[in-house]
Amino acid sequence: MSKRTFDLTHNDNNVAPNRRKLGALTHFNGFNLAILALVISVFLSSCSSSNNSSSTTQPSGPVKFTTTSYDPSSTSIPSFYSPPSPLPTAQPGTLIRYEEVTGVPGVPSGATLYRILYHSRSIYNVDIAESGYVVVPGTSAPKGGYPVITWAHGTTGAAPICAPSLFETDGAGTYLIPQISKFVGAGFLIAATDYEGLGIPGGIHPYLLGESEGRAVLDAAKAAMQLPNTKVSNKVIIYGHSQGGHAALFAGELAPTYASDLNVLGVVAAAPATGITTILAVALSPQFESAKGFIVTAAWTWGKTYKNLPETDMFTPLGISIGNKYVDSVCTDTLDKIMQNDPTSSILMASAQSNPTVVTYAKENNPGQVKTDFPMLVVQGTSDNTVPPILTDGYVTQSACPIGDTIDYLHFTGATHGTIVNVAAPTILSWMQARLAGATAPTTCGQTGDVSTSS
Repeated sequence: MSKRTFDLTHNDNNVAPNRRKLGALTHFNGFNLAILALVISVFLSSCSSSNNSSSTTQPSGPVKFTTTSYDPSSTSIPSFYSPPSPLPTAQPGTLIRYEEVTGVPGVPSGATLYRILYHSRSIYNVDIAESGYVVVPGTSAPKGGYPVITWAHGTTGAAPICAPSLFETDGAGTYLIPQISKFVGAGFLIAATDYEGLGIPGGIHPYLLGESEGRAVLDAAKAAMQLPNTKVSNKVIIYGHSQGGHAALFAGELAPTYASDLNVLGVVAAAPATGITTILAVALSPQFESAKGFIVTAAWTWGKTYKNLPETDMFTPLGISIGNKYVDSVCTDTLDKIMQNDPTSSILMASAQSNPTVVTYAKENNPGQVKTDFPMLVVQGTSDNTVPPILTDGYVTQSACPIGDTIDYLHFTGATHGTIVNVAAPTILSWMQARLAGATAPTTCGQTGDVSTSS
């Protein structure tokens, strides 16, 4: 299977027989064809009248819900997240509804926070609803509208309740873009996706599945541009951390074909999840037990997403039990606690590491196989034990630079996986502002290790 090309032949099952039937019409004489045309005309007219009475076309504009207040004690998913049924057909990025949320900790003074529900596409090109949030600066928009940072969040889990736009992910607290005041204060509007399957009741998030994530990130930016009474530019910078770094890299690769109407100025990835094939190869190693939750979540949700990857190809009976009970109902911190006494080798089949289908999908979800048309900034902490520098180094030196990407890769001495987004924030903001100003983007490709170091 070619990179990120999926078998959609099931969509043609009802097409070919119809084509054969139409071909048979050539054997009718002229009179019969005339009668048949009249019958078809009446039938189509009837169908059209019937369909108009229950149209599923997207309404003329997004629906505004009433303003709601943040409730940290809430454990349920509000009705806002339940999409219309059937879902009206619309282009990816079309805003379905929005609501203002007040009282969320961390939102800069004067800024307005909205939840959004918008159209996107699954990897099988099925029209789906996704959720997220938008933060609008309190200052007046510049002449061309607010520039957009479309933010891709780090790992929260695969269950609907793990959506950051709920602002309380399974007791883990509010999770907004780190250093939000700096970015909003600089005049950026923040568009933040929850990703496919998070927030929407009954869903499951395809964790570390690049095309799904990338589409969600791009469509959130489009949706933000449709907020009424908000002047938004189509100038976009893609930014993500950890899992979100993986999402940001894929969004950058996908943007020219999937979202060509966006004026993407650059891509920023902080400690991005890369080297999926490497992670697969060491998944059962005792020294990699700290990544168990990530590995189990990815394997389980891939099995639920890819149609030729049954759970029995990857999981032991214990693993199947854990997956069925917990992966689509609890968030990452809780899942880790549930599995703390079960080694990865008791959950995952050893054969999964060499399973050709699993290996193929792992390769397809490695970023850096498609040249990115936009300049990139990648920042990595040298004391990161979650995404070790060696993985990010490999992405830059073995993938991004060799295929011609313009990439500025910076090591931050002593920064950890959690602190990199804070330590590097001034550098990230400065880099973004330079892209807005049209300055030539720097690159470390060709330097020793394709990297610079910042203390």
